[in-house]
Amino acid sequence: MINDRWTQFLAMLLLGLAVLGCAKVTRESEQEILPSQGVKALGSTVDGELSERQFEKIKSLVGNWYLTGGNQLGKELEPDLEVPFLTYATSAAGNCVIEKLFAGQTKEMTTVYFLDNGQLSMHHYCSLGNQPSMVAVPSAVDEIVFELLAVGNMSDPNDLHISSHSIKFEGEDTLTAHWGATKEQTAASSSVFNVERK
Repeated sequence: MINDRWTQFLAMLLLGLAVLGCAKVTRESEQEILPSQGVKALGSTVDGELSERQFEKIKSLVGNWYLTGGNQLGKELEPDLEVPFLTYATSAAGNCVIEKLFAGQTKEMTTVYFLDNGQLSMHHYCSLGNQPSMVAVPSAVDEIVFELLAVGNMSDPNDLHISSHSIKFEGEDTLTAHWGATKEQTAASSSVFNVERK
């Protein structure tokens, strides 16, 4: 009698785990759109030293940054040297950098930069509701360029989403952040933010 109950319990447990696993695979496949020409993020091809230098450069951005000019998806933005527009802070014992864009506003967006197996990576939590994931690629010394790997929580590949990002360092306390966008699977208006740290 005890063996029969134990056998039934194990059978039900295995069935439940199988159902949960299938549901998770289905949800993940529905929510993650991969670009048609993805970046190969293979550990064997990563320049670990370059990624470390880039990550240290992003860590050096900690503080409050103020908008001196720029545009969002083609719409001009007014400079504001009173309220922080962009903030950077380290977290997780220095293992990630959290960026807040449109800091403190309803449309605030969060980007987390981190090293993943020696490669500088980022997840962007967009006000559009989707989450692009990107990796840094080799670029000029004064710039860090990210290319798209995948977009989470986006069921239609035609939806508007951020598809590229770069940070251009123009001095210790001046930078330009560029965000490229894609809609209907073609380039859309991009956003450029010129900021300075005070």
